[in-house]
Amino acid sequence: MSPKAADPGVAARLVESAARVLSTEGPDAVSARRLAREVGTSTMAVYTHFGGMDELFAAVRREGFRRFGDTIARPALTDDPVADWCAEGWAYRHFARTETHMWSVIFGPVGQDLQHVSAEDASASIDTFGALELRVSRCADAGRWNVADTTTAAEVSWTHMHGLVAIELSGYFAGTGRDAVRVVEESMRTTSIGFGDEPDAVDRSMRTATRRARRAGHLTSTRSP
Repeated sequence: MSPKAADPGVAARLVESAARVLSTEGPDAVSARRLAREVGTSTMAVYTHFGGMDELFAAVRREGFRRFGDTIARPALTDDPVADWCAEGWAYRHFARTETHMWSVIFGPVGQDLQHVSAEDASASIDTFGALELRVSRCADAGRWNVADTTTAAEVSWTHMHGLVAIELSGYFAGTGRDAVRVVEESMRTTSIGFGDEPDAVDRSMRTATRRARRAGHLTSTRSP
């Protein structure tokens, strides 16, 4: 008899389970025995599918960046670059809220340790930043923004959104009854104006981006849960 083929469904469940434990308890809490018990398989499955725990961690990271990249790149590029930039911001927040374990992993120590991953995996993570930088560059090229260094401007933009999402996931907005969506909108507006855009133009672009985000399912509530 030929050996039984590895079940890709088991591999996927191991990745999901590892992401959850990594995000909530850290790498030290992840073991082949624990994951096997949670998934309902043997410890050998970890080695059959991944070769070992380091390879499993790499697979979690790789899958996280794949999903993240797909989500933030999904909003199409249009003739309104500021609306495109805003739409990507809503996509970023949507990913963090719906894929919280993966978001926590890829932006935690496991995900950001670029010195100990393959060149291919490092490139995949950096490419997700490139999607943001492209949108910032288009805002500048269209004359909407006045930025001397698009990489720095993209980092500023990322810092704002990342910080807001982290605060939202901490429970602050829900606990205080504050409207997270309104805070994100104000951050986008002031960031765009700070980069040189006209307030009326920003407001038009933001309305367009909001409609797009709602159609895409990236903005389904006006308040933080």
